[in-house]
Amino acid sequence: MRPSNYHRRIAQLLIVNLIVIGLVVLWNRGQAQESVQLAVAKSQAFLDMPAAVAGYPAGYVLDVAAIEQMALSDKTLQATIAGKDTEFVSAVRLTAGEARYWQDQGCDRLNCAFVTLYDYSEQGTIEAIVNVDSGQVIGHWTNAAARPGGTSQILPKAVDIAAADPQVRAILGADIGAADPTMIPMSGWLMDNACREEWCVDLTFHDPSGTGRIFHVFVNLEQEIVARTFYTRARADRSAAKPLAQRDAFTDGCHDQYGWSVCWEMTANDGINFRDATYNGQLIFSSAKIGQIEAWYPSWPGGYRDEIGFAATVPPFGGTLINDLGDGYEVGQIFTEFTRWPNCICCYRYEQVLRFFSDGRFELRFISHGPGCDDISIYRPFWRVDIDLDGPENDQVWLFEEAQWREMAEEFETFPVVEALSPEGHKLATFDGDLHYRWSMARTDPLGLDEGYLFLLQHRDLEGDGPITTGPGDTFIPPRQWIDGDALSGENVVLWHVPLLKTKKGGPWWCMPDPDPDFSPCEAILRADPAGEIRQPTAEEAAALLAQSAATPTPGAPTPSPAPTATPRPIDGRAPDEIIQNAGCGSCHKIGAIGEAHKVGPDLTYIGLTAGERVTGMTAEEYIHQSIVEPNAYLAPECPNTSCLPGIMPQNFATRLSAEQIDTMVAFLLAQQGPAPTPVPIGGELAAATAAPKAVGAGKVAPLPAATTLPSATIGIILIVLVAAVSLVLIWKNRS
Repeated sequence: MRPSNYHRRIAQLLIVNLIVIGLVVLWNRGQAQESVQLAVAKSQAFLDMPAAVAGYPAGYVLDVAAIEQMALSDKTLQATIAGKDTEFVSAVRLTAGEARYWQDQGCDRLNCAFVTLYDYSEQGTIEAIVNVDSGQVIGHWTNAAARPGGTSQILPKAVDIAAADPQVRAILGADIGAADPTMIPMSGWLMDNACREEWCVDLTFHDPSGTGRIFHVFVNLEQEIVARTFYTRARADRSAAKPLAQRDAFTDGCHDQYGWSVCWEMTANDGINFRDATYNGQLIFSSAKIGQIEAWYPSWPGGYRDEIGFAATVPPFGGTLINDLGDGYEVGQIFTEFTRWPNCICCYRYEQVLRFFSDGRFELRFISHGPGCDDISIYRPFWRVDIDLDGPENDQVWLFEEAQWREMAEEFETFPVVEALSPEGHKLATFDGDLHYRWSMARTDPLGLDEGYLFLLQHRDLEGDGPITTGPGDTFIPPRQWIDGDALSGENVVLWHVPLLKTKKGGPWWCMPDPDPDFSPCEAILRADPAGEIRQPTAEEAAALLAQSAATPTPGAPTPSPAPTATPRPIDGRAPDEIIQNAGCGSCHKIGAIGEAHKVGPDLTYIGLTAGERVTGMTAEEYIHQSIVEPNAYLAPECPNTSCLPGIMPQNFATRLSAEQIDTMVAFLLAQQGPAPTPVPIGGELAAATAAPKAVGAGKVAPLPAATTLPSATIGIILIVLVAAVSLVLIWKNRS
């Protein structure tokens, strides 16, 4: 062949190869984008399911795109976000009780919208109220402590970040759209990670290998990385499921009976807002609602900021019920994340109830039916009550502490609320003139480990009177950031109550409805009792109370397993496996064939070999014994998901186990001398490619095999190689 023809043929083949490479790149991009779009569509179906299943009234449907355009067209809002990296997050209708704070600007029931944008530049949200009728923004403000929930608007970004992560692809395959999502994208946090303060959401998928477990992908929306991936538990379907009456929409309304009159309405994210409650014609409170429910899991370690409401992660599915109690009535609402409850994992079922009694008492109740994502957890509902005794002004506030009632001149928080009570059993007193109420938290925990917080604040605009946006996890924000020294007693007072409900796996079961077919919900009750004028304790009563307080250790900051109580419940069992089951040890540890690896505490399968090397001068038997009766004395060198934390292990085994039971457990653990396990992080060698600071720390199993079908990238590479090989053959033949 002549040189000119030979060179021409080489050029032609090069052009063909370049065209093939370009087409393969475009095809792969299209395949990846289609996969992301499919994953978004699947998750979107979960977001849309509540309205579709429950059949919300038409007035609750909102053209979010139109509201976004209205908000971003406003000149004053434009000036606020100028130069900032912001993203539109959500828009929801305001109910009548929420809208009354903007009624002078034309807001009424469902005709105004609450708009949320996230400020990536400075963190926090920019929130606004839009009058839908006029298309005008009637007010906006910044909320630096807010971390919003997962919404349709941020879902594509979260899925796109997840799909680009090599560790996620190692588990779900290159086609993330083929994965089976589990939950609505959840606003969450990790206590040992940037996701404690930064805005993160958790995407959840069913384990593609079919184990029934849930695969979690924590996405940091601020850093645009996958912060962590891990698995949580599986559970077989229950053989006896209770019938679910949850296909009807919620019902707003009012009720008058037994001297009480109250109205209520479902909000977008704050549950039912009970409003304008009066007893015998006197106003008692103007609003009572639940701003969020934190679910805390020490195995992550971290949790969710659940919200309840018609646009929330845990929506209402049944009608709001009114039950006559004989001497009063209750108004209650069930919130359920999925209609398969209880045959599901990582689903939540909450109940919000207010009870009103003929003698003037009332109770705020919260019930968690579970099941959550992992065995050990704490549920924290955030009640907000706008106390308006006989009107909003001049509500006096007194706290019982150090064996006497003290008037509280400034805003404060107190913990716990179940100890150091008045002789009548109360912690807080509020009154206006002759209208007095005493407050107490009922003890419902079967082990007597009840705990809770009270926050008392002066009412201020934009401090929870309208829609409440959740804050960074595990911080009690809101309301903690609003305690800033404002005057309290004698002002317009707002009470926040946050009980801490701890799950128990093993007798007595509590907050953990796993034993088939029985259910074991947990309940928190805040009682308000009408009372006369404050009575200070006598000298004898005060001395007895102080002596009792000195004999009972005051708990510090709450942990999943708090300090022992004066009357702890014994743990049943004589054989090691019985004791382990009833004490819940297998929920946190793997001990040979008992329990599950990669949980909260270290693997004890080989503790008999290593215990004698932990502390100089202590034998293995002494070390194990002290670790049972004083678990905070020496912490294990490492735990599966984070550094071993003090207070995570129950502190009361010394009083709940007999000496014989402790000796049995020491002997059993000394005999655990199996080989030290070799942990394999999720994603294997791909783990280092994940940009998170601890991307694999919470992994619970070895990496799963990728899908058997070839991914589009592999097919494209094969095609390019084949075309290049054919080109080389043709060039060689033409040259010869």
